[in-house]
Amino acid sequence: IPIKVEDAFKHYRYVPYTALMHTACSKAFLHGEDSSFVFTQDGLTAKGLDHSNELAITTVDWVAAAKAAEERTLHHWGEARASALVSHH
Repeated sequence: IPIKVEDAFKHYRYVPYTALMHTACSKAFLHGEDSSFVFTQDGLTAKGLDHSNELAITTVDWVAAAKAAEERTLHHWGEARASALVSHH
C-alpha cells in the first residue's frame, strides 16, 4: 500500500477503494508516486488521493480493496472500528 494511502488510514481520512487496487499500488511503486508531498511553485504541497473512476471499480477489485481497508483499519484503529467497517461492507 502506498505511503500516502497508509497515511490516510493512519489519520482516519477517506480512502477511495480505487487507491487500494493492485494496479494502483503497483503503479505508485513503479512510478515513484508513493510520496505524500509534491514540490510546487508555492513550496511543498500535500498530494490528495485520486477519486476519479471510483464508481467504475469492478466487483472483484472492490472486494479486494474492501479487505485491504478492513485490514488497515484493524491495524491502525483496532477491532471496534474494523468490525464496524466489516459490518458496513
